Amino acid sequence: MHMRTSTTFFKALTLILPLLGPGSVFGKSTPPPVPCVIHAATAVEQKLIFTTFVEEFYVTRDIPRAFSHIAADYIQHNPVELDGVTSSFDFLDPIFSNTSVTVQILHRVFEAPYGWLHYRVDGLLDEPTAILDLFRFNGTRVQEHWDVIQERPVNAPNPHALF
Repeated sequence: MHMRTSTTFFKALTLILPLLGPGSVFGKSTPPPVPCVIHAATAVEQKLIFTTFVEEFYVTRDIPRAFSHIAADYIQHNPVELDGVTSSFDFLDPIFSNTSVTVQILHRVFEAPYGWLHYRVDGLLDEPTAILDLFRFNGTRVQEHWDVIQERPVNAPNPHALF
């Protein structure tokens, strides 16, 4: 069931992305980020970078600036995205720069070298979507990403909310 929900979400994204406007994959107006250099970092420095990245990506939605924290050889575990900073940017920028899509961060934690956040997305699909993103740092840069995505079915037998 969870795999099916996630598959539905990504199928919907492939239908929605072309409709999102001038920043869409088919008429990209935002230049991809410049790959960044990785430097050694302490756990405290990584936490600060994670906090900045989350603020830029999920709160102010400055996607090009947020992607300046991602390694050029970024490893992506999402099955519909390819590895590399440019591929992920091309997929995510049209979604997260769209002001009709809202994001509400519910939880965030950083314990070097991993940071994760649980958030709610509205305006992308008919029902609100719960997403958990997990990032692994390599020095000063986000090196790897995993996610879990769940949309609440209309007739869900479980009464517990996703949020």
